Amino acid sequence: MNNAFLITALLISPLFLSGVFAHQSDSVGDYRIEIDWKNKPIVTGESNAIIVYVSEMDKSKEAADQPFDSEKGVEGLRKTLKIQLVVDTESIIMPLQTTDVPGKYESPITPTFSGWSQLNFLGTINEQNVNLAMHPLKVEEPSVLQFPVIESNTVEVGDFEREINDLRGDIRELQETINELKEQPSDDSSTISYVAIVLGVIGIAIGAASFAKKK
Repeated sequence: MNNAFLITALLISPLFLSGVFAHQSDSVGDYRIEIDWKNKPIVTGESNAIIVYVSEMDKSKEAADQPFDSEKGVEGLRKTLKIQLVVDTESIIMPLQTTDVPGKYESPITPTFSGWSQLNFLGTINEQNVNLAMHPLKVEEPSVLQFPVIESNTVEVGDFEREINDLRGDIRELQETINELKEQPSDDSSTISYVAIVLGVIGIAIGAASFAKKK
């Protein structure tokens, strides 16, 4: 019985979480608040703006079940209501700018992050204190707009370190080869010279790569 309950919970939880992060409208007292992005898809590094709709609430319906009605839009909130965008441990206070539509406000921003964020409302709507947190739609990586998809040329630190270690291993092997050739009763110095040159080239490659990494 417990196993069946656990499996059911695991199946339902992704649906529940996705619903939480898709939460685009809510209510505070007599007022309905809705958020959205001005441009979609929302892509990191692209100029955008957070749209905020504030209107009188139809209490016979849930906020999510009623559309924004500009005829009930609440004006004059530019000085009394602000939004705080929170990403991980970073946050920024963003003032609302009025538009030609009553109750519709914009706050321009260029997201430099990707993923989810939180939007906190600070201030008042008329006499109503506002303490509300909402979650804008997810900001996507630029690859969502690329076609065909461009493969990244960025070298990961782990890959870089592995390449350096491989070169160091090659140096050790070449050094051992030189030592073995020196011990052999042969005066074929050309082979030893060739291996030494290769050893020097690899050493220069490691030095150049390490210098590039520091820069």
